[in-house]
Amino acid sequence: MPEERNSGREKLEDIIKNFSPEKLSRFFREKNRSFAPSQESFNHYNDEGFENGLKLGDIESSEIERLIICSFQVKQLLSERSGKKAQYEKGKKILRETQSDAGIFIFYDQQGNFRFSLIYANYLDNRRDWSVFRRLTYFASKEFTNKTFLKRIGDSDFSSLEKIKDAFSVEKVTKEFYESIAHWYFWTIEHCQFPKDVEAEENGRNIAVIRLITRIIFVWFMREQGLVPKELFEEDNIRQMLKDVSMESSTYYQAILQNLFFATLNTKQEERQFRSEIRGHKGYNPDFGNQSVYRYHNLFKKPEEIGDYFGNIPFLNGGLFECFDDKPNGIYIDGFTETKEHQPVVPNLLFFSGEQTADLNVAHGTKDKDYIVRGILNILSSFNFTIDENSPDDADVALDPELLGRVFENLLASFNPETSTTARKATGSYYTPREIVDYMVAESLKSYFKTHLEGVEKIDEKLGNLFSTGSEENPFDVEESQKLVELIENVKIVDPAVGSGAFPMGVLNKLVFVLNKVDQGNELWKQAQLKAADVIPDPIVRRDTKSRIAEFFKDKNADYGRKLVTTQEASRGRISPEGSWRLGLSLSAG
Repeated sequence: MPEERNSGREKLEDIIKNFSPEKLSRFFREKNRSFAPSQESFNHYNDEGFENGLKLGDIESSEIERLIICSFQVKQLLSERSGKKAQYEKGKKILRETQSDAGIFIFYDQQGNFRFSLIYANYLDNRRDWSVFRRLTYFASKEFTNKTFLKRIGDSDFSSLEKIKDAFSVEKVTKEFYESIAHWYFWTIEHCQFPKDVEAEENGRNIAVIRLITRIIFVWFMREQGLVPKELFEEDNIRQMLKDVSMESSTYYQAILQNLFFATLNTKQEERQFRSEIRGHKGYNPDFGNQSVYRYHNLFKKPEEIGDYFGNIPFLNGGLFECFDDKPNGIYIDGFTETKEHQPVVPNLLFFSGEQTADLNVAHGTKDKDYIVRGILNILSSFNFTIDENSPDDADVALDPELLGRVFENLLASFNPETSTTARKATGSYYTPREIVDYMVAESLKSYFKTHLEGVEKIDEKLGNLFSTGSEENPFDVEESQKLVELIENVKIVDPAVGSGAFPMGVLNKLVFVLNKVDQGNELWKQAQLKAADVIPDPIVRRDTKSRIAEFFKDKNADYGRKLVTTQEASRGRISPEGSWRLGLSLSAG
């Protein structure tokens, strides 16, 4: 079995290095002896976006009624996000017309990048439901490590559809990631130390480590978008930047991460500079208490090049990277200071270490068990990340932004006396599953819409079609669609037990989905925002606001506009017109 697994990975690595449909056929032949290669032309499915359509073959067995495998070359350069919708529609069309239960579709470009998708139809009892599908996707490229893809697909068993689905399981990847992060968290608790104000608080160190994990994972998603240089997370490059990268020192956390968090991400680009080296009366430094200047000048080999390291990273106007030190009052939480007695100890070992064993039995409530731990940068590097949030019917087999909330919620639960035992044994499942969130959100919104759409014929059927992912058609007429946009404009979402933020984000995504159906051109949503601006009393401000709204909707992606405006309305807490309805999601977990 190990030899077969290695062979599968080796073939995939060769496909990534030098892509060809013929190599894919050999890979599937090795994976399942029932694979029947065909090399049948599927050029009749070519269109303006796809060419060189090819049916590679079928897998048929008692366990799999029929799984078709096809490849298409896309005409534009492929990325993690490009062309996803058109590819999904292409796969669904082929499944319907070939009456296949499932299909693996490989979409590739001239550079050899490819999307490796499993698409399958839903079943109602024993009948296929051609209106509901699910897609699970890996994106592979020579530019990536592709570790998740190589491991999950290379080592997988393709003998049945259920086992193939398991190879595409997002949940398994997420669980594996959380277990690695949980081990790192408990290991770090034992090897770090924070300023005395943190250590004096009950669970202060735990909270500080959770905050660090949250910040690092957030930055890692920025790294995936190219907003933060990858060099800041690579040990070889760090050795070129810092004088000392020994495993026992805390130079990486201080010189790189603290400067990144506080003096870069939390500071406007034009204001970034090193702390003044001037010493006044009694050693007073004019930048004492200034959290927005770079520190640890002496840790860098070439401090004059710090602008090259951090200069192009954007400023984030949020609270995640705010430094919590209150130096004038002698309070140190993050310890972003040159004064050693107030500095945290977070050894380089925790970031760069290779695999080693650790005794975490007390933390996990186990006995005589060895746990594998490694530096968090090595953990993050071994998984694929995506900046697209997955949905129940369409998911990349990668870690998406929702993961941040899950990790935060699970780790907080690990030291809460009421939940610690359960959470530590749950290995990442101490959160509301996405499918349940999606169901609760949909049913709550349907109830809200139904309450305010009195007199609409066949309302239940129309709402069912509106929330269905199997159709892009708007089941409501123009007048009803206008009313729906108004209802979305005025809805207020309340989640008193907010934990990971899954419910508010689920509502946001669902509202954007609905708007995309009832207002595809974004015109009604734009008019709703212009109408809302009419209440601004100052005519100059009103005119300027309307001008900015019009400009915004002209230049921005439609879904971006829908999400941003919806989020801004909620975050501002704007008082809605009299009679607006407040939707409550008062659930015990979220």
